[in-house]
Amino acid sequence: MIDLHSDLNTLLKYVDKYRQYLPVSSPSVQRRMQYTYDDKPLESSSTTDEQKQWDLTPSCSLSLAESRDRAIGALIGLAVGDAVGTTLEFLPRDRAYVKDMTGGGPFRLRAGEWTDDTSMALCLAETLLEKGDADTICFRNKLLEWYQHGYNSSNGICFDIGNTTRFALEQYLTVGPGWSGNTSPETAGNASIIRQAPVSIFFRKSLSKAFYEAKKQSIATHGAAEAINSTQYLSYLLVHMINGSNKDFVFAPHVMPLQPRVMIINAGEYKQKTRDQIRSSGYVIDTLEAAMWSVWNTDNFRDAILLAANLADDADSVAATAGQIAGALYGYSGIPQEWKDKLVQHERIARMAGELFDRAPEDTFL
Repeated sequence: MIDLHSDLNTLLKYVDKYRQYLPVSSPSVQRRMQYTYDDKPLESSSTTDEQKQWDLTPSCSLSLAESRDRAIGALIGLAVGDAVGTTLEFLPRDRAYVKDMTGGGPFRLRAGEWTDDTSMALCLAETLLEKGDADTICFRNKLLEWYQHGYNSSNGICFDIGNTTRFALEQYLTVGPGWSGNTSPETAGNASIIRQAPVSIFFRKSLSKAFYEAKKQSIATHGAAEAINSTQYLSYLLVHMINGSNKDFVFAPHVMPLQPRVMIINAGEYKQKTRDQIRSSGYVIDTLEAAMWSVWNTDNFRDAILLAANLADDADSVAATAGQIAGALYGYSGIPQEWKDKLVQHERIARMAGELFDRAPEDTFL
């Protein structure tokens, strides 16, 4: 087990032990993904079908109603986790604890109000429904409406916007649609992972398209490799869960192109970590690991969210990410009714998730 904050050179040597979870690809792709760890070729007589066909869309093992329940659970779970976690946002761990959806926190919210995580997810959902993909210009324009006018906010005001997201939108205003940036490793915040659920719901019939569109929605604000790849990893898991995969499958290692730190999360090393070894900062790797750890160590939605939220620090984002995973795993029906009743715009968010599911395009992505 290794500390995910170790330097990259140390990590590159360490993750060679997980090379069996890399798909077969060209050397140039391997270099771009930073997973050429030594000179041994990945293509060999021992190459598995999974390494060659990692992005095949899973067949749905659920009824349409059951799959739809999981899809709605993913988006409502995001918002519920956001609303529960905001109470402890920015606090040091164990300074206080949350046992319910109570509001308060640094923004003095009412119980059931949510923050930037859900606002951005709703902007993304609207973009998908209007454009049929994560159209960068449309998505950025909606984010600007939120930033400038409180569009898709729980209380009509833009608050809790991250520094990297704010910078991206300011640059978009200054430079125009051609702007791309926030590619430095230091900008690998969690904004794209906390809003991912709509993409995975809409592209539930095409794993490869969901993987691609996860990158597209990320680079609207976050172009750092780890931010993109963490979002793609979450997208992969959500598509599988919406199509019926169980917890054992979801939390097992998978074959896909991954950055070193994401690969270690994929390998499941967090399962051996104690609470004190789990970080809950706004760094995307910390957020992803904490969310996975929280869902792995519980067996129902409520406990997963409370475990995630009580890690504190970026509590709303960790709980929102855990909420996507737990919501897709246990379904909308597995989310406590009292939390759904308190959730601001609950019916609208559920309706939007259902529309994303119902309008999912067929798998024609090449």
